[in-house]
Amino acid sequence: MYVIEKAQEIKPWMVKLRRDFHMHPEPSFEEVRTSKIIAGELGKMGIQVTATGKTGVIGLLQGKKPGKVIGLRADIDALSVTEDTGLPYSSKNPGYMHACGHDTHIAELLGAVKILSDLKDKLNGSVKFIFQPAEEAASGSDYMIANGVLENPKVDMIVGMHTFGMIETGKVVVQKGPFMASGDEWHLTVEGKSCHGSSPWQGVDAMPCAVAIMEGFQTIVSRFNDARDPIVINVGTVKAGERFNVVPGKVEMTGMNRALSRNSREMMPKWMRKIINGICDAYGCKYNFEYKDGFKPTINDDACTEFARKSVAKLIDEKNIIQVGKIMGSEDFSSYLEKVPGTFIILGGGNKEKGWMHSQHSNHFTIDENCLPIGAAVYAQIAADFLEVQL
Repeated sequence: MYVIEKAQEIKPWMVKLRRDFHMHPEPSFEEVRTSKIIAGELGKMGIQVTATGKTGVIGLLQGKKPGKVIGLRADIDALSVTEDTGLPYSSKNPGYMHACGHDTHIAELLGAVKILSDLKDKLNGSVKFIFQPAEEAASGSDYMIANGVLENPKVDMIVGMHTFGMIETGKVVVQKGPFMASGDEWHLTVEGKSCHGSSPWQGVDAMPCAVAIMEGFQTIVSRFNDARDPIVINVGTVKAGERFNVVPGKVEMTGMNRALSRNSREMMPKWMRKIINGICDAYGCKYNFEYKDGFKPTINDDACTEFARKSVAKLIDEKNIIQVGKIMGSEDFSSYLEKVPGTFIILGGGNKEKGWMHSQHSNHFTIDENCLPIGAAVYAQIAADFLEVQL
């Protein structure tokens, strides 16, 4: 029980760090203050520090002899959300908030660093601590990978963790296989011909064409796609028209698609284009369709996930290691999992008694700080087990 006891011992230090990060949220690729503090704390603990780009930070802890390498990742960016929690340590950066728990991720991983640095002479291998910017922009992990985060030394297994406000503190989700969905953006412009609203036959109304396309998109979900492999096609914005008595000649819409498998993700833009092309042809409209790949699906490696589950079971009762339904939200940790075997874990951070059961990205998002030592211990225990530390 050394790891969990040590994590509880350093809880006040983690709470202090977490609250400081919470008060000073910074957006994607602008986490300058955040990364400076992280690097400073790593340096105090004797960790070899490497800056990656403007705001990425990598810490390397080398054991008593060469061996396997495990990567532990935390994301560090905040959201463009105005905080409304009323907490004494609320955001001091107007318009920005740690509304997704990344402040807790930083504190938890720094806690794991402190625990593992005390075990340095027992490690058979190395731990790479990855503090990644720009998860919310769906590009931070790819940026870190492109800058060599998984090399020198080469990472053999990687673990990520996310605090969820709607799962109670004390619960940990360790789950095999497809876990979180991809998230890809798209933009569609339907072009007809504007005319006076009293004589629509003199133009080409883009509105009914756009409506038919939106309805058609849902047949992709129910008829084109295998129902055993869920997808979501969400139309997020629709902009049309300039005046109440004019037939709109253009409709613009944007959205984001979700998929749990690589195949469905690959097929969705092809299915959408087929629907768009057929309906626009029928209505006499032209179109421009742009599709941007974003988050990949997060698919946990079975062997790594089972390894992690056994480690977590050393820290908490087996009944508190839970399973949840597949999550249609997205995480850019998925990019690491396409390169290295690993697993992504969910840490409960909610508190029903205090009414802190808010969803990610809510401006009321609040975390029970009792989750911090659990998170730090989970990171540290998995790493210690992977590097064969005898505790």
